[in-house]
Amino acid sequence: MSSTTSIAEAFRQWRIWWWFARRDIRSRYRGSVLGPLWLVATLGILVGGLSVVYGAVFNQPLETFIPYLTAGFMAWWFVSVSISECCTAFINSSALIRNQPLPIAIYVLQTIARNVLVLATNITVFLVVALFCGLRPLLTNLLVIPGFILVSTLLFSVGLSLAIICARFRDIPHLVANLLQVAMLLTPIMFLKSMLGPRAAFADFNPFFHMVDAIRGPLLGEAPSPLTWSFLVVANLLAAAAAAWLMRRAGHRVAYLV
Repeated sequence: MSSTTSIAEAFRQWRIWWWFARRDIRSRYRGSVLGPLWLVATLGILVGGLSVVYGAVFNQPLETFIPYLTAGFMAWWFVSVSISECCTAFINSSALIRNQPLPIAIYVLQTIARNVLVLATNITVFLVVALFCGLRPLLTNLLVIPGFILVSTLLFSVGLSLAIICARFRDIPHLVANLLQVAMLLTPIMFLKSMLGPRAAFADFNPFFHMVDAIRGPLLGEAPSPLTWSFLVVANLLAAAAAAWLMRRAGHRVAYLV
C-alpha cells in the first residue's frame, strides 16, 4: 500500500479514530466527579489568574485582554498539545500497531481528534468570557472555520512526521517538549504583538503565532492577516509532502520500531 493510499484509507476509517479519541477522553476522567469539565475549570482558572496579573503588568483593559488571553490559550493548547502528543502517538499505541492491520496514520488522527474534542470543550470558556466582556457576534467570526481546518491539517502532517521520527529516535519527544515551552514564551499569547514595538515583525517569522492567530483572530472578530493565510497554505503543502515522503521511506518500519 502506497503512503498516499495508506493516509487516505486512514481518513476513510474515521469512525475508528473518532471512537478512539472519545474513548481517550472518557478514560482520562473515569472516576472523576466533574469529568471533562475539569478541562473547562483548568482553562478558566488559568485565564482568570493570568488576566488579572498580566492585565495589570501591561496596563491593559480587562474587557479586551481577557478574551484575547482566553482565545490565545485555547488555540495554543490545541496546537502545542497536539504536537507533543503526536510525538508519542505510535509509541503509546505500539500494541495495536503490532497486532491490528490498521493504517498507522489512524493513531495520529486519533491524537488530533482527541484535542479537537478538548478544544470544543474549552470553547465554552471563551463563550462565557465573550458574553461577560460584551463581545458581539460578527461575520468575521466565521473565518475561524477555514483557520481551524488549515491548522488541523497542518498539525496532522507535522504530527505524522514527528510520530515516525520519534518512533526511531526516542529523545526527540523530550526535545520537542522543551522547544514548545520556549515557543510559548516567544509567541504573543500572554502579550500583544504590538507590545514588541519595533521588534513586532519578529512575530511574523514565528510559525506558532500564525497558527494561534488563525483561530484567535476570528474569535475576537479580527480577520487574520494575508501573511497568516499564506503561511498556513504553504506550510500545509510542505508538511504534507514531508509526511508523504517519510511514510514512503519509513512508514512500513514503524511496527518494528515500536
